[in-house]
Amino acid sequence: SALYAAESCDCMKLDEAIKRIKETKISENIVTGERLFKNRQEYEQFIERHKNFDLGYKDIRTYKGDAYLGIDAGSTTTKLVLITPDGKLLYQHYSSNKGKPLDKISAQLKEIYSLMNPDITIKGSAVTGYGEDLIKSGLSVDCGIVETVAHYKAASFFCPDVDFIIDIGGQDIKCFRIKNKSIDSIMLNEACSSGCGSFIQTFALALGYDIAEFSELGLFAENPVDLGSRCTVFMNSSVKQAQKDGATVEDISAGLSASIIKNAIYKVIRAKSVDELGKNIVVQGGTFLNDAVLRSFEMELGRNVIRPAIAGLMGAFGCALYAKEKMNGRKSTLISREELENFSYTSKSVQCGGCTAHCSLNVITFDDGRRFISGNKCEKGAGIKTKGSQLCLYKYKYQRILSYGEEKISSPKARVGIPLVLGFYEQLPFWKTFFNTLGMEIVLSEESTRKTYFKGQHTIPSDTVCYPAKLAHGHIQSLLEKNPDFIFYPCMSYNIDEGESDNHYNCPVVAYYPELLKANISELNSENFISPYIDLNNRKHVSKVLAESLSKYKITAKQALDAVNKGFESLESYHRDIQEKGQEIIAEARKNNQKIIVLAGRPYHIDEEINHGMHKLITGLGMAVITEDSIAHLGHLPELGVLNQWTYHSRLYKAAQYVTTQPDMQLVQLVSFGCGIDAITTDEVRSILDNNGKLYTQIKIDEINNLGAAKIRLRSLVAAMGD
Repeated sequence: SALYAAESCDCMKLDEAIKRIKETKISENIVTGERLFKNRQEYEQFIERHKNFDLGYKDIRTYKGDAYLGIDAGSTTTKLVLITPDGKLLYQHYSSNKGKPLDKISAQLKEIYSLMNPDITIKGSAVTGYGEDLIKSGLSVDCGIVETVAHYKAASFFCPDVDFIIDIGGQDIKCFRIKNKSIDSIMLNEACSSGCGSFIQTFALALGYDIAEFSELGLFAENPVDLGSRCTVFMNSSVKQAQKDGATVEDISAGLSASIIKNAIYKVIRAKSVDELGKNIVVQGGTFLNDAVLRSFEMELGRNVIRPAIAGLMGAFGCALYAKEKMNGRKSTLISREELENFSYTSKSVQCGGCTAHCSLNVITFDDGRRFISGNKCEKGAGIKTKGSQLCLYKYKYQRILSYGEEKISSPKARVGIPLVLGFYEQLPFWKTFFNTLGMEIVLSEESTRKTYFKGQHTIPSDTVCYPAKLAHGHIQSLLEKNPDFIFYPCMSYNIDEGESDNHYNCPVVAYYPELLKANISELNSENFISPYIDLNNRKHVSKVLAESLSKYKITAKQALDAVNKGFESLESYHRDIQEKGQEIIAEARKNNQKIIVLAGRPYHIDEEINHGMHKLITGLGMAVITEDSIAHLGHLPELGVLNQWTYHSRLYKAAQYVTTQPDMQLVQLVSFGCGIDAITTDEVRSILDNNGKLYTQIKIDEINNLGAAKIRLRSLVAAMGD
């Protein structure tokens, strides 16, 4: 290009080139929005209005009296406040924890002790956030509180009639609807952080600005670019296109601020109109300290909102208020100045051998001999006695399925390998009885563990498929090690028709995964891997197909039909047993005045490697757990906005409808992150529950086994239920 320019192009001075660039007009094709501020006077009025929501300050060196400490130990940041009984700030701190929250908070506590007047008494302390348990244990903090409740307490301090709270942080968005002075519903963003603080920071750095400078540029942009509310990857393309069309950095900055807001309102909250957000709105989180983002929010709503001056410290402030409320004259246990001087700890990683989960534990030993253990999915790993509820249908159902592999047959015609994956978690009772009736013995693959996944990882062709499907590769390897006569894994386009849905398909992965396994596991062949295409809804036809597939063992169509009929009897007996056990748990929970959670998902979600011990988290909170198939028969299909053509979806909808009729029940939906068709169920289940005054809680799972976010959601649900 340089050589061509030297030979063929007119020359101009640099000043002239800059002038022409500045005079370039924005393309008529680009969509622009309304300016954030028309002039500086309008901006100054905006700033003045939001100054009304400040706490006020008192000097920590001269103040005398009681004080309360609040700590927000986030995943990446640490926030602390020390307040007077009337809510004035004595001390505040906000910084990155650099992966060491305990070190950061102990250092800040030392700073507080060194600064504060000897006549100040810290009467109480509370902590929230991902590091709550660690900080509470290590520094003897008086009490812990779930993040959502902490943020609500802080918001209600500034606006007693608050009916909606939105908190946009660096990596997450939290939204709460408030009804009758309590949290009525909770919405959080999922795996993607698009629309959070890091979103705008990424673009600022890419364009050569720090975040503060970049945000300020957008305040007076002439033509804010409408960039929509797409994810970061696609937004990058939109920004580049806007630059080609003549948009300035100022226009892009203002446009990105508006995009954050649109993402939060229409994708996280999923509001159909801004009126759904309420009238008294409090905004929180460091992202709202950005005036361009706040102004974009107010403009999208068409109304003013409340931004406290400590928007980034609201979790810590809520903790301090909670500590004041809860202490009731009790002496604080918070680590003293003298104890803090000698405070130290050591850390090591170990693997728990308490069960097949083999959790990776982080064991912290404090200088006084106390230990804190994290990474465990149940009480065993923490070395404490089991507490909470023992009423759990997930555990019963899983053990019931495993029991089908225990029966041995004398002189079997064949040993049939059955991988404990996907559809077999529903239909194993059928296949066990089918093969036993034909004189064959079934051999189950091993119970799922992380090692199972690694066994087959090298044969997985695509990383986009759900974790339950990825585990199938390891289960096939497990069966090959057990050397059965053959592995049986049929392809099934259709599930069993339960007569409730418009159709009864299996999802494509469940239906045809045997084909993918055959194509990618070299040890499989037509002799050791039998995978006929069958439809269990046509008993005569399926009997003929199965007899042909098992012709080596001289199985006739008549024998196969008899085995199929007995298989259905076994499956129906299993379903009745699960329903009856569900009723037993419901009755016992009500006798004990326990709340009941319907942990809804798909049959394979009872596998603890897949659900990551989610049922244990719930029972650990003192609630009973039942499954969607234990109550679906008690509900009816509500009016739906989608074509209902999946058997498992239909169960979810009926279970959700039944939950809306039970005051002591709530539903938590497990969704495998790689599951495409669950995008349909989540919206429908949410709608069924929302329209009937119930809470919708969704937990996405797959390979990722960090349960921090799941614990927050579940504890928030408990808080919203009134416990």
